[in-house]
Parts: sequence; C-alpha cells; structure tokens
Amino acid sequence: MYLDTTYNSFPTVLTNIYTSFLETATKTYAYARCLPSSKQPTVALLTRTITALIEMAYVLIKSKGRAKKGVELGYKCAVTKPQIAFMALNAFRKVLGKRQSRYGKVITWLASRISELKGKNEEALKRMKSVVE
Repeated sequence: MYLDTTYNSFPTVLTNIYTSFLETATKTYAYARCLPSSKQPTVALLTRTITALIEMAYVLIKSKGRAKKGVELGYKCAVTKPQIAFMALNAFRKVLGKRQSRYGKVITWLASRISELKGKNEEALKRMKSVVE
C-alpha cells in the first residue's frame, strides 16, 4: 500500500520512496563511520553498492504486483526505473554531501550519474524536482 499508486497520489509514492532511500543512505553512512579507518568502504565499493541498491529497489517495487497462479493483486506502482535511480542518487548525495572531505569522489560520481539521468529522462524527472529538494 505504501508504494501503490492506485491508493496514493504519485507525489506521495515518490516521497515514500525518497524517504526510504534517505534512511538507507543515513544508515550506510552511520555504519561506515563506525568502522576503523583501515576498514572504511572504498569508492568502488560504495558506487557498486548504490548501483545494486537501485537495481534491487526497482525489482522489489515492481514485483509486488505479481501473484502466484494468475491471481491479480491489484497493486500498481507507476514509478519508473530512472525515477527510482534519481531518488536514490539524490538521497545519497544529500547525506554524503555533508561529509565532502571523506566522500568527495563518491559525490562526484553521484553528480555525474544524476546529470546522465537528467539528460536521458528530463521529462520523467521534472515531476520529481520538488520531492528531492
């Protein structure tokens, strides 16, 4: 119900997803901060993790509507993969942007991915500007 666009308005669903990504980014930062400096996650690990998170989130959000043996559940989520990626990348940029000295390369990577998404999906992402700002 939390992500169902038949029960909630599209902006509400976007806000719900973005808030979940913010929480995930905050917990990721908190976990990494508790590690000794020799065990801190590398830029490569963080970028792979964020990419995998986006992929997994999309699969989980879209798979909720499938039922076994042809039974229709009535679940519908009209959010696209670029929109999910845009929200995840912006959530991590917001959280890690406060720690620029430690995560500068990750923030640069996030900014480049956001720019890429904007270039390819400008129309689909216009509706999301108010959610991530």
